[in-house]
Amino acid sequence: MKALLLSKYKHLEIADLPEPKAGPGEVLVRVAACGIFGSDVHGYNGSSGRRIPPIVMGHEAAGGIVALGPGVTEFAERDEVPSIRQSTVAPAAAAFAVE
Repeated sequence: MKALLLSKYKHLEIADLPEPKAGPGEVLVRVAACGIFGSDVHGYNGSSGRRIPPIVMGHEAAGGIVALGPGVTEFAERDEVPSIRQSTVAPAAAAFAVE
């Protein structure tokens, strides 16, 4: 998958990363849109200390479910996910725990 990677402070690159798998109790979401916010800017320049390279940038995303992990029954593939807040979202796909 393609992802926007902060490989070192003040250096972004498009990286090819392995696509995640949905584990038990998780869904895999193919992200259609992902925002970059002020906290990402602070992570980019290193001023927050919360984002330490290498890290995939972007943390509020929307998309659709493409795979279900074992034990997930309340969602289905192709369900739309209007907004996800997670600090480890990858711009192409991400696995999320079902709470």
